Amino acid sequence: MPDISSSFRFDNMKSGNATVYLLREQFEKFPSAPQKLDVCESIAHCLFQLEQYQDAAGWYETAGRLILASNTTPPQLKAMSALDEYESALECYRKDKDDERFEECSTLIGQLRRACASA
Repeated sequence: MPDISSSFRFDNMKSGNATVYLLREQFEKFPSAPQKLDVCESIAHCLFQLEQYQDAAGWYETAGRLILASNTTPPQLKAMSALDEYESALECYRKDKDDERFEECSTLIGQLRRACASA
């Protein structure tokens, strides 16, 4: 008898991967950072739910870079906003057991925290 839970999980992965594909298409179409940021976060969240931690981390970091690249936000506010994205990426690297990327991300988080503290 087939395992229903694994079949259900496979169906969720198929639909989740389809969602990620559609979101990636939207990401490419949007011209501005605020729109791209929302899609970026959605892609990262979907990939995290699919346990594709390495890919999810990359999208969380992309969201962080979009935030930090903003020209209209004060540096301390950018650091605070980007901190959440990089902390999510750090969690992904921890789950993926990618020690090198974990350390790199930890270093960046430390820099962002110092920038927040200087506010």
